Amino acid sequence: MYIADLHIHSRYSRATSQEGTPEHLELWARKKGIRLLGTGDFTHPAWREELREKLVPGEDGFYTLKEEYRIRDGAPDDSRLVRFVVTGEISSIYKQGGRVRKVHSLILLPGLEAAERLSKRLEQIGNIHSDGRPILGLSCHDLLEIMLEICPEGVFIPAHIWTPHFSMFGAFSGFDSIEECFGDLTPHIHALETGLSSDPPMNWRLSALDGYQLVSNSDAHSPAKLGREANLLDTDLSYGAMANALETGEGLRGDH
Repeated sequence: MYIADLHIHSRYSRATSQEGTPEHLELWARKKGIRLLGTGDFTHPAWREELREKLVPGEDGFYTLKEEYRIRDGAPDDSRLVRFVVTGEISSIYKQGGRVRKVHSLILLPGLEAAERLSKRLEQIGNIHSDGRPILGLSCHDLLEIMLEICPEGVFIPAHIWTPHFSMFGAFSGFDSIEECFGDLTPHIHALETGLSSDPPMNWRLSALDGYQLVSNSDAHSPAKLGREANLLDTDLSYGAMANALETGEGLRGDH
């Protein structure tokens, strides 16, 4: 069983710490016992370049930090501890049903090659260079459709669904149901990120969430905030096993 924090940000996102580097993220993950950490911000070209420079492939779809970049600093020095999985958050702002919608989505991918392909496609739609969490005039449905077309193995998770602004169920710019947001592609949504603004017992009472895997992550803007919420996975350490847990719940022990 291991701890997974899948939604974070690098220093390339706005309002984030300049210590949001692979070295410091790996250090703080080690300090907190996090075994699997999202890279965040895969759409940003400079961040992908840095990840390619400092990470090496580990198990299926995961990466580890190169030894020469590891910061000692008294943290547990177990080179087997921390794995990275390629992740990123997209901010969709668009009109649907006569209203402006503002929704954030978390995407997990099986490698940097997939991130490169998807980013090149998204670059045709909007600016992905100025912010690690780009703002695109693209509906959640169409974003999911593009991901499935380019990387069917990708995992698409509506982010922090209860946040009043910028979420699927947000009171100010969201939707009243998952189906309203994703339409015919709703069957491809298997997991929902509940986020910092809700507790598991509250979510379990809502029947509309039955059948979905509920996860939560730190959404950290600095390495020290890693793991403030995270998930327990009881699976093999591989992208395929992680993705299966997020789809079926097998080996997913919930958000904590």
